[in-house]
Amino acid sequence: MAALKRLGAAYLIGVAVVVAVFFIVNNVLDGDIPALTVWYVLDVLMAIALVVALVYNYSRKLDESDGDPGEGVTRRYLEVNVAFYLTAGLVILFLHNWFSLLALGSDSLDDNRRAAWTIWAAVDTLLPIVVGVTGCTLWREASDKS
Repeated sequence: MAALKRLGAAYLIGVAVVVAVFFIVNNVLDGDIPALTVWYVLDVLMAIALVVALVYNYSRKLDESDGDPGEGVTRRYLEVNVAFYLTAGLVILFLHNWFSLLALGSDSLDDNRRAAWTIWAAVDTLLPIVVGVTGCTLWREASDKS
């Protein structure tokens, strides 16, 4: 089980790093492959990473909910809840724009270009943070239990 957790953690960390780096440099790159084509591939990898992160963070939230109700708010309680709700919000933002892009293609960016790009900028900024931290947490948990 620890090996599977490490594999998932490595995937999450890898996607976080690739998205962060490409988001920073995509305007500078002027190669044979347009940046939008790379984003189409990254969108699939990001969707998978978000599902893995959401499931893992939900699992942590359920484990934390099983504790003593009279215990009060602890650091772990805050960490687990913030991670889950940030991941859930990020999933909603990502899916909103991604489904719009899949349904309408690049035409989805015509009427509401500024709003769509603002949401993508928020997603591409928050995803590396949320997914990367989740990956590090998952890796640490796998290392502690092995």
